[in-house]
Formats: sequence, C-alpha cells, structure tokens
Amino acid sequence: MEPSPPEQRSRLYALEPLIRRMPEIAVPKRHVSFKEKFMWTGLTLIIFFIMTQVPLYGIPGGQRVSEVFGQLRFVLASHVGTLMELGIGPIVTAGIIMQLLVGSKIIGLDLTKGEDRALFTGVQKLLAVLMGIFQAGMLVIAGHYGVGISSPAGVFIVVQLTLGTLVVIYLDELVSKYGFGSGVSLFIAGGVAMTVIWQALNPSTGAIPNFIGSALGGGNLVEEFFRTGLPSMMGVVATILVFLIVVYAEGMRIEIPLAYGRFGGIRGRYPIRFLYTSNIPVILAMTVFANLKIISTLLNIPWLSTYTTPPNGIFDTMNDPLRAAIYMAILLLLSIGFSWLWVNLTGMGPRDVAQQLDRSGMLITGFRRDIRVMEWVLGRYIMPAAVVGGAFVALLSGVADILGALGSGTGILLTVGIVYALYQEIARQRVSEMFPALRTFLGE
Repeated sequence: MEPSPPEQRSRLYALEPLIRRMPEIAVPKRHVSFKEKFMWTGLTLIIFFIMTQVPLYGIPGGQRVSEVFGQLRFVLASHVGTLMELGIGPIVTAGIIMQLLVGSKIIGLDLTKGEDRALFTGVQKLLAVLMGIFQAGMLVIAGHYGVGISSPAGVFIVVQLTLGTLVVIYLDELVSKYGFGSGVSLFIAGGVAMTVIWQALNPSTGAIPNFIGSALGGGNLVEEFFRTGLPSMMGVVATILVFLIVVYAEGMRIEIPLAYGRFGGIRGRYPIRFLYTSNIPVILAMTVFANLKIISTLLNIPWLSTYTTPPNGIFDTMNDPLRAAIYMAILLLLSIGFSWLWVNLTGMGPRDVAQQLDRSGMLITGFRRDIRVMEWVLGRYIMPAAVVGGAFVALLSGVADILGALGSGTGILLTVGIVYALYQEIARQRVSEMFPALRTFLGE
C-alpha cells in the first residue's frame, strides 16, 4: 500500500519515528494452534494475577490506602495498593480519546488504510502510557498514598504504576495476537470471576457458608438473606439472574435475508444482535466514571464521586434513592451515547455494513441492489438495536448493583458477555483446527 500524499497525511505522522522505536509484539507469521492460544491466554492471566498481588513500594507503613474507584474496580480490573491500581483504565481511556478524535476528523486518519491504522494503534499505545503517568501522578498529588509527588517515594510510585500500565498494554497485545479475545476483556473477566468465587464461598464471610451456618444454627434467615456490608444470598440470586438474562439477551437477534446478485439461488442471512454493541458502552461509561473519581479526589469534589458510584445493595439504595436515581440516569445516558458513537466510529453503522455487503455482491431479498436502499433497510434495525441495546445493558447493570450482585452488577454483566464471546471464539478455533480449509472463511 502506497503512503498517503504529504498534503493528506495527518500531523500525527510526526510521531512515527517515536512509535517505531516502541517495542511491539510481532504478528504471528503462521497459524497459531488452539493449544498455543490456550497456553498464551493462560500465561497472560497468571501474570496478571501475580501483578495484582505485588504491593507498591514506597507507601508509608502506617498509611491506609483507600479505594478510589470503589465498585468500579471490578470493571477496571483494579487492585488497591498494587501494581494493578490503575488496571485497564489508561488503555480504555486512550481508546476513547482516539476514537473520538478520529470520528470527529480532528486527527485526519482513515482507518481503512493500513498505514493510518498502524499509526492509530501506535499513537493509542503511546497515549495509554501517558494516561498511566497522568492518572498515577494525580493519585499521588491527591495524597492517596501519603507521600508527595516531589518526594523520591512519590516519584517511584508513579514509575511503578506506569510500568504496570506498560505490562498491561503488552499483555493485551499478546492476547490479541496469540490468544483468545483481548487482554482487557480477559482481565475484567478473570478479576470478577475470582471476586465472585471469593465472596460466595469464602469460609469466614462468604454468602453461601454464612447462610448455611445460620440455617443450621437456627438464625434469622431473612436477615441473613439480605444482610448488608457483606456478601449476601440476595447477591448470589442477583448474580444468577443477571447471568441468565445476559445469556438469553446474547441470543436475541434479527436476521435480514440476503441473496447473491449473480447467483439468485444462493441465499444467506445477516444477523443484527439485540446487544449490537455488546458490553462496550458500559465499559466506556465506567472508564469515564473512574476518571471523574480521580478528578474528584484531586480537587476534593465529593459530590462528583458520590453520583458516579453505583449503589451497593438494596439498603444503600433505600437510604439514598436520589443518589441511586441520578447514578442510573447518568449511566443510561452515557451508555446510549457511547453505543451510538461506537457504531458510527468503528465501521458498524448502516452505511458501512451496506458497503461491505455491496462489495461482497450481496443484496437484501425483496429490494433492488442499490447501496442507498440497503443502507435505509439496515438503518431501520442497526441504530435502534444500538440505542436499545446500550440502554438495556446500562439498566441491567444498575439494577444488578441495586440488588447487590457479587462482584458488582456491572462486573457480572461484563463477565458474562466476555465469557460468551470467548466461547464463540474458542468454538470457531476448534472448527478451524478440525477443518483447516475453513480458516479463510472464518477470517483467520
């Protein structure tokens, strides 16, 4: 592919020499087998879990590190006082910024061109590192660790958190190229799964052992079922309900009948899922909340943190229903907005899909082969699916938080969607292993 003419090149190409010097995980030059993908995915997850147990060096002995992100830590794969304090926050924040800049034509990149796409990926990686430095610096300046930013300990904490962000960036890249799914999704699912298991089965405070012990000891079962401050059986029930609802919703779709223009007898279907943008809107909304909480801590604006924190159970909601309502409204608006943006900025909109179908020689059954007609028909389903799907995941996430789902309602929602997508990818991989001739058809 020839380089873009100088007058059409984005100003970001000035960063190309720097980006070329950044380490990169090489693209595999051969088919990566199922066993290899499984190994790299497992190894990445093990490294991530190890990093969640490595404490930050330089925090004063008597300093108690509070949870800045609160319930959001499950979504961000964040672990307090460790190398994973920032979790996936810098990566997702960088992705949001870059997508908005590209969509608004501010940086002038055409992601259909390989050269521009490579630059976009490199700049996003660089921006993620800068966001890691920025977020780490803000936490230190806000006194989160009990040391000043000008002290050696403060500088060293920023360095450690930045290195943690770098490792997460490359682990994400490794999984994307050699494993299943993406590192970001894997870290969310892994962290939430471990939390759910611990909150449900922990012998001392776990919901299930505590409820069984209370039943055997003749305790108040209603009180134990709805207990506050600790994992409860209500949370277990809410977790199971969210799991079942998301699995059902993942299977909901509208199938648009298609036919090949040259071969009228060959027909197919284009599926438009109810959760068209999956759990992406909620991930982006939670990342915005996380950054607002950092700003709230830095500038000492308590209300900003209050209204961007999900309610923790039914009793918390009953004690302050206004806060819960405002939180739900903000989450709903952000999720709908991000769902709409994601469709239009990532090639999932009606026009983009119509162009893809037209290039493949397909038309919608019952309509003439005109790209404008296809765009109109697809637009009747895609945009409503994006908006309604974004609203649905936001409402389900908020209701699950109100019911006190284990690992947070948002965390459970995201984990189920991620595991479902991983299952589909693993199934495709198994098919390609059994029938190598289908690899091109499956996009490998």
